[in-house]
Amino acid sequence: MTQTRRVFISVAEDSADVHAASLLRRAGEMLPEYRFYGLTGPRMRAAGAETLYDFVSHAAMLSGAVSLVGRARAVLRTVERSWRENRPDLVVLLDSPELHLRMARRAKRLGLPVLYYIAPQTWASREYRHRQIARDVDRLACILPFEEEYFRRAGVRAEFVGHPLLEALADEKPDAELVRRLRGPDGPQASLAAPLLALLPGSRQHVIDAMLPRQLDVMRRLRSAGFTPRVAVSCAAAARLAQIQGHLHAANVTAKVVTDDNASLLTAADLVLVASGTATLHVAYYRKPMIVMYDAGRALYWPHRLLGRWFLKTPHLSLVNILAGARVVPEFMPFVRDTRRIARVAAQLLTDEAWRALMRRQLDALVRPLETSQASTRVGALIAELTAS
Repeated sequence: MTQTRRVFISVAEDSADVHAASLLRRAGEMLPEYRFYGLTGPRMRAAGAETLYDFVSHAAMLSGAVSLVGRARAVLRTVERSWRENRPDLVVLLDSPELHLRMARRAKRLGLPVLYYIAPQTWASREYRHRQIARDVDRLACILPFEEEYFRRAGVRAEFVGHPLLEALADEKPDAELVRRLRGPDGPQASLAAPLLALLPGSRQHVIDAMLPRQLDVMRRLRSAGFTPRVAVSCAAAARLAQIQGHLHAANVTAKVVTDDNASLLTAADLVLVASGTATLHVAYYRKPMIVMYDAGRALYWPHRLLGRWFLKTPHLSLVNILAGARVVPEFMPFVRDTRRIARVAAQLLTDEAWRALMRRQLDALVRPLETSQASTRVGALIAELTAS
Protein backbone atom coordinates (compact mmCIF):
# COMPACT_ATOMS: atom_id res chain seq x y z
CA MET A 1 0.00 0.00 0.00
CA THR A 2 1.37 3.41 -0.99
CA GLN A 3 2.22 5.63 1.97
CA THR A 4 0.69 9.12 1.99
CA ARG A 5 3.28 11.88 2.30
CA ARG A 6 2.51 15.24 3.92
CA VAL A 7 4.35 18.26 2.52
CA PHE A 8 4.22 21.66 4.20
CA ILE A 9 4.48 24.39 1.55
CA SER A 10 4.68 28.13 2.16
CA VAL A 11 4.26 31.26 0.05
CA ALA A 12 3.97 34.87 1.17
CA GLU A 13 3.31 36.77 -2.06
CA ASP A 14 1.05 36.58 -5.09
CA SER A 15 3.77 35.66 -7.59
CA ALA A 16 4.91 32.74 -5.42
CA ASP A 17 1.28 31.60 -5.14
CA VAL A 18 1.17 31.42 -8.97
CA HIS A 19 4.36 29.35 -9.16
CA ALA A 20 3.38 27.11 -6.25
CA ALA A 21 0.00 26.40 -7.87
CA SER A 22 1.79 25.27 -11.04
CA LEU A 23 3.99 23.02 -8.90
CA LEU A 24 0.95 21.54 -7.14
CA ARG A 25 -0.80 20.79 -10.42
CA ARG A 26 2.30 19.00 -11.69
CA ALA A 27 2.76 17.21 -8.38
CA GLY A 28 -0.81 15.96 -8.64
CA GLU A 29 0.27 14.08 -11.76
CA MET A 30 3.70 12.98 -10.54
CA LEU A 31 2.95 12.37 -6.85
CA PRO A 32 -0.78 11.61 -6.48
CA GLU A 33 -0.29 10.16 -2.99
CA TYR A 34 1.20 13.39 -1.62
CA ARG A 35 -0.86 15.91 0.37
CA PHE A 36 0.15 19.57 0.48
CA TYR A 37 -0.80 22.11 3.16
CA GLY A 38 0.62 25.26 4.72
CA LEU A 39 0.78 29.01 4.10
CA THR A 40 -1.12 29.14 0.83
CA GLY A 41 -2.74 31.64 -1.47
CA PRO A 42 -6.00 31.34 -3.42
CA ARG A 43 -4.41 29.69 -6.47
CA MET A 44 -2.80 27.01 -4.32
CA ARG A 45 -6.13 26.27 -2.66
CA ALA A 46 -7.71 25.92 -6.09
CA ALA A 47 -4.94 23.45 -6.92
CA GLY A 48 -5.81 21.33 -3.89
CA ALA A 49 -3.64 22.59 -1.02
CA GLU A 50 -5.04 22.95 2.50
CA THR A 51 -4.56 26.33 4.18
CA LEU A 52 -3.08 26.87 7.60
CA TYR A 53 -2.83 30.63 6.97
CA ASP A 54 -3.18 32.85 3.88
CA PHE A 55 -0.16 35.13 3.90
CA VAL A 56 -0.70 36.17 0.26
CA SER A 57 -3.90 38.11 0.91
CA HIS A 58 -2.24 39.94 3.80
CA ALA A 59 1.04 40.56 1.96
CA ALA A 60 -0.81 42.35 -0.83
CA MET A 61 -1.74 45.04 1.69
CA LEU A 62 1.68 45.33 3.34
CA SER A 63 4.17 48.02 2.39
CA GLY A 64 7.47 46.19 2.62
CA ALA A 65 9.76 43.71 4.31
CA VAL A 66 9.46 45.35 7.76
CA SER A 67 5.68 44.90 7.76
CA LEU A 68 6.06 41.35 6.49
CA VAL A 69 8.43 40.43 9.31
CA GLY A 70 6.12 42.05 11.86
CA ARG A 71 3.23 39.87 10.75
CA ALA A 72 5.50 36.83 10.46
CA ARG A 73 6.26 36.36 14.16
CA ALA A 74 2.82 35.10 15.13
CA VAL A 75 2.57 33.01 11.98
CA LEU A 76 5.94 31.35 12.65
CA ARG A 77 4.78 30.34 16.12
CA THR A 78 1.60 28.83 14.66
CA VAL A 79 3.57 26.96 12.00
CA GLU A 80 6.10 25.54 14.46
CA ARG A 81 3.30 24.40 16.76
CA SER A 82 1.62 22.58 13.86
CA TRP A 83 4.93 20.87 12.98
CA ARG A 84 5.35 19.64 16.53
CA GLU A 85 1.82 18.29 16.67
CA ASN A 86 1.88 16.59 13.25
CA ARG A 87 5.29 16.41 11.57
CA PRO A 88 5.37 16.87 7.79
CA ASP A 89 7.67 14.75 5.63
CA LEU A 90 9.12 17.85 3.93
CA VAL A 91 9.03 21.63 4.19
CA VAL A 92 8.94 23.52 0.85
CA LEU A 93 9.54 27.29 0.97
CA LEU A 94 9.12 29.65 -1.99
CA ASP A 95 10.94 32.99 -2.24
CA SER A 96 10.37 35.66 0.51
CA PRO A 97 13.67 35.15 2.39
CA GLU A 98 12.75 37.57 5.19
CA LEU A 99 10.11 35.09 6.28
CA HIS A 100 11.35 31.79 4.91
CA LEU A 101 14.95 31.78 6.11
CA ARG A 102 13.56 32.13 9.62
CA MET A 103 11.14 29.31 8.91
CA ALA A 104 13.94 27.13 7.51
CA ARG A 105 15.91 27.60 10.72
CA ARG A 106 12.95 26.45 12.83
CA ALA A 107 12.38 23.47 10.56
CA LYS A 108 15.98 22.31 10.86
CA ARG A 109 15.85 22.60 14.65
CA LEU A 110 13.01 20.07 14.51
CA GLY A 111 14.92 17.81 12.12
CA LEU A 112 12.63 18.50 9.12
CA PRO A 113 14.13 18.42 5.60
CA VAL A 114 13.85 21.75 3.75
CA LEU A 115 13.54 22.44 0.02
CA TYR A 116 13.86 26.13 -0.87
CA TYR A 117 12.40 27.03 -4.28
CA ILE A 118 13.32 30.40 -5.87
CA ALA A 119 16.66 31.22 -4.29
CA PRO A 120 17.31 34.39 -2.26
CA GLN A 121 19.07 36.92 -4.47
CA THR A 122 22.25 37.06 -2.42
CA TRP A 123 24.24 37.65 -5.61
CA ALA A 124 22.82 41.19 -5.47
CA SER A 125 23.29 41.76 -1.74
CA ARG A 126 23.47 40.00 1.66
CA GLU A 127 26.03 37.35 0.80
CA TYR A 128 26.37 36.78 4.55
CA ARG A 129 23.22 34.67 4.31
CA HIS A 130 25.12 31.87 2.54
CA ARG A 131 26.19 30.23 5.78
CA GLN A 132 22.61 30.18 7.03
CA ILE A 133 21.29 28.77 3.74
CA ALA A 134 23.93 26.03 3.68
CA ARG A 135 23.09 25.14 7.30
CA ASP A 136 19.29 25.20 7.13
CA VAL A 137 18.37 24.27 3.54
CA ASP A 138 18.82 20.72 2.27
CA ARG A 139 18.26 21.59 -1.39
CA LEU A 140 18.03 24.94 -3.12
CA ALA A 141 16.05 25.06 -6.39
CA CYS A 142 17.37 28.00 -8.45
CA ILE A 143 15.42 29.69 -11.24
CA LEU A 144 18.25 31.69 -12.84
CA PRO A 145 20.94 29.81 -14.81
CA PHE A 146 23.99 31.33 -13.11
CA GLU A 147 22.69 30.71 -9.57
CA GLU A 148 23.53 27.00 -9.41
CA GLU A 149 27.29 27.49 -9.68
CA TYR A 150 27.15 30.66 -7.57
CA PHE A 151 25.50 28.94 -4.60
CA ARG A 152 27.50 25.74 -4.93
CA ARG A 153 30.68 27.77 -4.54
CA ALA A 154 29.22 28.88 -1.20
CA GLY A 155 28.65 25.30 -0.07
CA VAL A 156 24.92 25.18 -0.82
CA ARG A 157 23.36 22.12 -2.52
CA ALA A 158 21.85 24.10 -5.37
CA GLU A 159 20.25 23.02 -8.63
CA PHE A 160 18.99 25.08 -11.57
CA VAL A 161 15.41 23.98 -12.33
CA GLY A 162 14.30 26.61 -14.85
CA HIS A 163 12.17 29.72 -14.45
CA PRO A 164 8.52 29.06 -13.51
CA LEU A 165 7.37 32.26 -15.22
CA LEU A 166 8.48 30.93 -18.61
CA GLU A 167 6.54 27.75 -17.88
CA ALA A 168 3.38 29.78 -17.29
CA LEU A 169 3.90 32.12 -20.24
CA ALA A 170 4.04 29.19 -22.66
CA ASP A 171 0.32 28.67 -21.95
CA GLU A 172 -0.66 32.32 -22.45
CA LYS A 173 -2.82 33.11 -25.45
CA PRO A 174 -3.39 36.74 -26.47
CA ASP A 175 -6.90 37.82 -27.35
CA ALA A 176 -6.68 38.59 -31.08
CA GLU A 177 -9.60 41.05 -31.01
CA LEU A 178 -8.16 42.98 -28.05
CA VAL A 179 -4.74 43.09 -29.72
CA ARG A 180 -6.36 44.52 -32.86
CA ARG A 181 -8.18 47.22 -30.88
CA LEU A 182 -5.04 48.13 -28.95
CA ARG A 183 -2.95 48.41 -32.10
CA GLY A 184 -5.36 50.82 -33.76
CA PRO A 185 -6.78 51.02 -37.25
CA ASP A 186 -6.26 48.34 -39.89
CA GLY A 187 -6.02 48.67 -43.64
CA PRO A 188 -5.07 51.99 -45.29
CA GLN A 189 -5.20 53.82 -41.95
CA ALA A 190 -2.72 51.50 -40.24
CA SER A 191 0.30 53.65 -41.07
CA LEU A 192 -1.35 56.57 -39.29
CA ALA A 193 -1.70 54.73 -35.99
CA ALA A 194 0.39 56.16 -33.17
CA PRO A 195 2.72 53.77 -31.35
CA LEU A 196 1.29 52.01 -28.31
CA LEU A 197 3.03 52.78 -25.03
CA ALA A 198 2.25 50.09 -22.44
CA LEU A 199 2.59 50.94 -18.76
CA LEU A 200 3.21 48.08 -16.32
CA PRO A 201 3.15 49.70 -12.86
CA GLY A 202 3.33 46.48 -10.84
CA SER A 203 0.77 44.52 -8.85
CA ARG A 204 1.26 45.71 -5.27
CA GLN A 205 -0.64 48.70 -3.99
CA HIS A 206 2.39 50.69 -2.81
CA VAL A 207 4.34 49.96 -6.00
CA ILE A 208 1.46 51.16 -8.19
CA ASP A 209 1.19 54.32 -6.09
CA ALA A 210 4.91 54.93 -6.54
CA MET A 211 5.35 53.99 -10.20
CA LEU A 212 2.17 54.77 -12.13
CA PRO A 213 2.30 58.56 -11.52
CA ARG A 214 5.93 58.55 -12.71
CA GLN A 215 5.07 56.49 -15.78
CA LEU A 216 2.21 58.86 -16.58
CA ASP A 217 4.60 61.79 -16.18
CA VAL A 218 6.93 60.22 -18.76
CA MET A 219 3.95 59.96 -21.11
CA ARG A 220 3.05 63.62 -20.45
CA ARG A 221 6.60 64.73 -21.25
CA LEU A 222 6.55 62.72 -24.48
CA ARG A 223 3.37 64.47 -25.56
CA SER A 224 4.83 67.85 -24.63
CA ALA A 225 7.78 67.01 -26.90
CA GLY A 226 5.44 66.37 -29.85
CA PHE A 227 4.96 62.60 -29.57
CA THR A 228 1.42 61.24 -29.64
CA PRO A 229 1.60 57.69 -28.31
CA ARG A 230 -1.53 55.82 -27.41
CA VAL A 231 -1.38 54.57 -23.83
CA ALA A 232 -2.60 51.36 -22.22
CA VAL A 233 -2.11 50.42 -18.57
CA SER A 234 -1.73 46.91 -17.21
CA CYS A 235 -3.94 46.10 -14.22
CA ALA A 236 -2.66 42.89 -12.64
CA ALA A 237 -5.96 42.08 -10.93
CA ALA A 238 -9.49 43.48 -10.73
CA ALA A 239 -8.84 44.50 -7.13
CA ARG A 240 -6.36 47.13 -8.40
CA LEU A 241 -8.67 48.62 -11.06
CA ALA A 242 -10.12 51.43 -8.92
CA GLN A 243 -6.62 52.38 -7.74
CA ILE A 244 -5.32 52.63 -11.32
CA GLN A 245 -8.36 54.56 -12.53
CA GLY A 246 -7.85 56.96 -9.62
CA HIS A 247 -4.31 57.72 -10.80
CA LEU A 248 -5.50 58.21 -14.39
CA HIS A 249 -8.20 60.61 -13.20
CA ALA A 250 -5.74 62.56 -11.04
CA ALA A 251 -3.38 62.92 -14.01
CA ASN A 252 -6.27 63.80 -16.36
CA VAL A 253 -5.26 60.97 -18.69
CA THR A 254 -7.52 58.82 -20.81
CA ALA A 255 -6.04 55.38 -21.32
CA LYS A 256 -7.16 51.84 -21.96
CA VAL A 257 -6.82 49.68 -18.83
CA VAL A 258 -6.16 46.01 -19.57
CA THR A 259 -6.99 43.76 -16.63
CA ASP A 260 -5.17 40.46 -16.12
CA ASP A 261 -4.17 40.11 -19.78
CA ASN A 262 -0.55 41.09 -20.31
CA ALA A 263 -0.38 38.57 -23.15
CA SER A 264 -2.63 40.78 -25.29
CA LEU A 265 -1.17 44.07 -24.06
CA LEU A 266 2.44 43.06 -24.67
CA THR A 267 1.64 41.53 -28.05
CA ALA A 268 0.23 44.90 -29.12
CA ALA A 269 2.80 47.20 -27.48
CA ASP A 270 5.56 49.09 -29.29
CA LEU A 271 7.35 50.26 -26.13
CA VAL A 272 6.88 49.28 -22.48
CA LEU A 273 7.56 51.20 -19.28
CA VAL A 274 7.79 48.50 -16.62
CA ALA A 275 8.33 48.51 -12.88
CA SER A 276 11.30 46.35 -11.92
CA GLY A 277 10.81 42.69 -11.05
CA THR A 278 9.86 39.50 -12.84
CA ALA A 279 7.55 41.59 -15.02
CA THR A 280 10.66 42.57 -16.97
CA LEU A 281 11.12 38.92 -17.93
CA HIS A 282 7.45 38.85 -18.96
CA VAL A 283 8.10 41.77 -21.32
CA ALA A 284 11.29 40.13 -22.59
CA TYR A 285 9.33 36.97 -23.41
CA TYR A 286 7.38 39.04 -25.95
CA ARG A 287 10.64 40.59 -27.23
CA LYS A 288 9.35 44.10 -26.64
CA PRO A 289 11.60 47.15 -26.21
CA MET A 290 11.33 48.38 -22.64
CA ILE A 291 12.51 50.86 -20.06
CA VAL A 292 12.74 49.58 -16.49
CA MET A 293 12.04 52.01 -13.67
CA TYR A 294 11.61 51.64 -9.93
CA ASP A 295 11.61 53.88 -6.88
CA ALA A 296 12.34 52.32 -3.49
CA GLY A 297 11.04 55.32 -1.57
CA ARG A 298 12.33 58.46 0.11
CA ALA A 299 13.25 56.68 3.36
CA LEU A 300 15.86 54.54 1.60
CA TYR A 301 17.34 57.23 -0.64
CA TRP A 302 20.13 58.54 1.60
CA PRO A 303 21.01 55.16 3.15
CA HIS A 304 21.45 53.86 -0.37
CA ARG A 305 23.53 56.86 -1.43
CA LEU A 306 25.78 56.43 1.59
CA LEU A 307 25.97 52.64 1.92
CA GLY A 308 24.54 51.08 -1.25
CA ARG A 309 27.89 50.56 -2.98
CA TRP A 310 29.05 48.44 -0.03
CA PHE A 311 26.07 46.09 -0.20
CA LEU A 312 25.09 45.85 -3.88
CA LYS A 313 27.22 43.24 -5.64
CA THR A 314 25.86 43.52 -9.19
CA PRO A 315 26.44 46.33 -11.73
CA HIS A 316 22.86 45.89 -13.00
CA LEU A 317 19.63 46.00 -11.02
CA SER A 318 16.92 44.90 -13.45
CA LEU A 319 16.45 41.16 -13.95
CA VAL A 320 16.84 41.30 -17.73
CA ASN A 321 20.21 43.04 -17.52
CA ILE A 322 21.36 40.76 -14.70
CA LEU A 323 20.60 37.68 -16.82
CA ALA A 324 22.28 39.18 -19.87
CA GLY A 325 25.28 40.40 -17.91
CA ALA A 326 25.04 43.62 -19.90
CA ARG A 327 22.93 46.78 -20.22
CA VAL A 328 20.44 45.41 -22.75
CA VAL A 329 17.56 47.65 -21.63
CA PRO A 330 17.68 51.11 -20.03
CA GLU A 331 17.12 50.95 -16.28
CA PHE A 332 16.33 53.83 -13.92
CA MET A 333 16.47 52.42 -10.40
CA PRO A 334 16.43 52.07 -7.46
CA PHE A 335 15.22 55.67 -7.38
CA VAL A 336 13.45 57.94 -9.87
CA ARG A 337 13.88 61.57 -8.95
CA ASP A 338 13.50 63.13 -12.41
CA THR A 339 11.42 61.66 -15.25
CA ARG A 340 12.95 63.96 -17.87
CA ARG A 341 15.82 61.56 -18.55
CA ILE A 342 13.41 58.65 -18.90
CA ALA A 343 11.27 60.64 -21.33
CA ARG A 344 14.33 61.46 -23.45
CA VAL A 345 15.28 57.78 -23.66
CA ALA A 346 11.68 56.83 -24.48
CA ALA A 347 11.62 59.42 -27.27
CA GLN A 348 14.83 57.99 -28.71
CA LEU A 349 13.47 54.45 -28.60
CA LEU A 350 10.26 55.51 -30.35
CA THR A 351 12.21 57.09 -33.20
CA ASP A 352 15.24 54.79 -33.48
CA GLU A 353 14.15 51.58 -35.21
CA ALA A 354 17.74 50.29 -35.27
CA TRP A 355 17.94 50.45 -31.46
CA ARG A 356 14.56 48.76 -31.07
CA ALA A 357 15.60 46.00 -33.49
CA LEU A 358 18.88 45.47 -31.60
CA MET A 359 17.02 45.26 -28.29
CA ARG A 360 14.59 42.71 -29.73
CA ARG A 361 17.48 40.54 -30.92
CA GLN A 362 19.22 40.76 -27.56
CA LEU A 363 16.02 39.86 -25.72
CA ASP A 364 15.47 36.91 -28.03
CA ALA A 365 18.98 35.62 -27.31
CA LEU A 366 18.28 35.98 -23.59
CA VAL A 367 14.86 34.33 -23.50
CA ARG A 368 15.24 31.52 -26.04
CA PRO A 369 17.37 29.24 -23.79
CA LEU A 370 14.81 29.63 -20.98
CA GLU A 371 11.71 28.80 -23.02
CA THR A 372 12.00 25.05 -22.50
CA SER A 373 11.70 25.51 -18.73
CA GLN A 374 10.20 22.58 -16.79
CA ALA A 375 10.60 24.04 -13.34
CA SER A 376 7.54 22.38 -11.79
CA THR A 377 8.56 18.94 -13.06
CA ARG A 378 12.09 19.28 -11.76
CA VAL A 379 10.97 20.58 -8.36
CA GLY A 380 8.47 17.73 -8.17
CA ALA A 381 11.36 15.33 -8.70
CA LEU A 382 13.28 17.00 -5.87
CA ILE A 383 10.25 16.58 -3.59
CA ALA A 384 10.15 12.88 -4.41
CA GLU A 385 13.89 12.55 -3.79
CA LEU A 386 13.82 14.33 -0.43
CA THR A 387 10.89 12.27 0.84
CA ALA A 388 12.18 8.89 -0.35
CA SER A 389 12.65 6.43 2.49
